[in-house]
Amino acid sequence: MKRQPTWSLYFAAIPLWLWLATPLIGQDCRIAGHIMDADQNSVPTAVVIATQADSGATHQVLSNAEGFFQLLSLPCGKYRIETVEPGFQPLSRGGLGLNPGSTATVDLQLAPAENSKIATWGARGADASSLRMFESEAFALVLDVAAITTFLP
Repeated sequence: MKRQPTWSLYFAAIPLWLWLATPLIGQDCRIAGHIMDADQNSVPTAVVIATQADSGATHQVLSNAEGFFQLLSLPCGKYRIETVEPGFQPLSRGGLGLNPGSTATVDLQLAPAENSKIATWGARGADASSLRMFESEAFALVLDVAAITTFLP
């Protein structure tokens, strides 16, 4: 006599499968750090940009009032970190590798800008809905005004 599998076996297998698949879920990576000036003072509201080397995808965040920042839910891989703040020289650091589920800690020290390299903010052209930071032709950052105002009190 041939015995047919029952539905109860299938229902018992579902929790087992979910338990085994849990390590595959939530394998995002994080980058956290602190931004300071040459005198070890915190630099608030600095723009931190993480660029994934393989895809070119960028993720941006502002440092808080104490100079700390966190980039959450990043895909794993190699990243380049760039930091800009008016009055400081832009800083770029590459080769930051993130493994599944890892958090990289990056402490950055910004050097004061020379008078000719101080970044300025302004709107160009008819499109005043975006601000552009003009520091040099090699480096420019566009910020959406609506995105900025959502973070302001």
